[in-house]
Amino acid sequence: MKKRSLYLTAGCLLLAALAYILGWSSLFTVSSIEVKGTSKTISSRIELGEKLARVEPRVIIAEYEKLDWVRNVEISRNWLSGKVSIDISERTPIVIFNNLAVDEEGVSFEFQGNDVPDLPRIQGPSIEAAIKASMFFKSLPIEITKEVRLVKVKHTDSYVLEIESGKRKLEVLWGQDKENALKAQVYMALLVRPENRKIHRIDLTAPHAPIVK
Repeated sequence: MKKRSLYLTAGCLLLAALAYILGWSSLFTVSSIEVKGTSKTISSRIELGEKLARVEPRVIIAEYEKLDWVRNVEISRNWLSGKVSIDISERTPIVIFNNLAVDEEGVSFEFQGNDVPDLPRIQGPSIEAAIKASMFFKSLPIEITKEVRLVKVKHTDSYVLEIESGKRKLEVLWGQDKENALKAQVYMALLVRPENRKIHRIDLTAPHAPIVK
């Protein structure tokens, strides 16, 4: 019984010593902080010299995930070197919808900084419609998409393109996401005709019988 009591006492003392070393001793403190996965300047929410045991990954991750452009966060602590690594995965925008970025999961977020990527600008009734419109946009030839300034989504799942071709501004009534290859050919053919130099609207909803104005 005495031996058992001694073992229990020794075990308790060992645990207390470990708790002190981890929580209060200067042996295990944050010596360096590395933030990966983003070029944005953000607070690490960790202080150099802070006790490693008091760095709570779940709490810090929850704080980072409040940032709408953050998709995922992973935090690791190296107990030997004292290094804390923070790996941030940013949301990747695929369209610009109502001046907000939208990723493939349909999550909208504000752009950080002044650099807005060259993405299709979508105007429509919902984020879902904007994502669908981005797929349509990507299916079009580069000769057309490079001049598109805005894609409008109508409630009938049809599209209107606002295009700047040189000094000329055009409104192209594309219609539904059908016969896109034919519509693209008709559009390009109409542009090169001399009599169409002053047109401002092309209706391709019926590509076999296009209308220009």
